[in-house]
Amino acid sequence: MATKQRRSGGREGTTVNLPGVTAQFHQPDHYIPTRDDLAGAVSTVRSYLPSGKAMVFYGGLGALAAFDVLAWPVAAAIGVGTALAQQAAAEGGSGSAGGRRSAEQSS
Repeated sequence: MATKQRRSGGREGTTVNLPGVTAQFHQPDHYIPTRDDLAGAVSTVRSYLPSGKAMVFYGGLGALAAFDVLAWPVAAAIGVGTALAQQAAAEGGSGSAGGRRSAEQSS
């Protein structure tokens, strides 16, 4: 009933002939990532994570909120404000200076 056949791609498959039905089973193709693929994924993830000092700061802020030293909305506001300030500093502070320039030009 069952016969083994070699497929054109070099993979082996099994064909089962039953009355009215013929079934073919074969091993699926699996992509196994290489070391370079994994290293690329790790570097991409690391580029999105904050620095070690920032992680300690946010962790401490979360701990203060968890132990009710700070209310969680206050801790969230401090964290978001800090993240936005760091992002603006990394971009060269163009956000605050651009607002002042456009106000000066319109008057």
